[in-house]
Amino acid sequence: SLSHTCRNTKRGLKCKISGRLKIKNVGTLNAPSSLVRFYLSPDGVYNEGTDALKQVATGTVKAGKSKTKTFNYTFPAGDTASGNYVIAVIDSDNTVAEASENNNTVVFGPIY
Repeated sequence: SLSHTCRNTKRGLKCKISGRLKIKNVGTLNAPSSLVRFYLSPDGVYNEGTDALKQVATGTVKAGKSKTKTFNYTFPAGDTASGNYVIAVIDSDNTVAEASENNNTVVFGPIY
């Protein structure tokens, strides 16, 4: 889930995104701690080399189990996520050996 809230302040528009991401280990071995990185994208496509808004450690995820991670990001005054997508990339450094690296990206949006 993802929410995008904005409010007017004396310094201008102040916007924040908050969300929850459920991470599931579909494998048969425990997955060591990895990173989830969150990116802002105009087209919903993750492009390597883009700076992450934020990163969150997953902690160990036991085989067949899930974890929910929360995240918050406050934009600099005047910036907003409107019209963009937020992309979560789990294990973007490929530090966890997996049978499929194709299920590690989640896209939220577009945000309005």
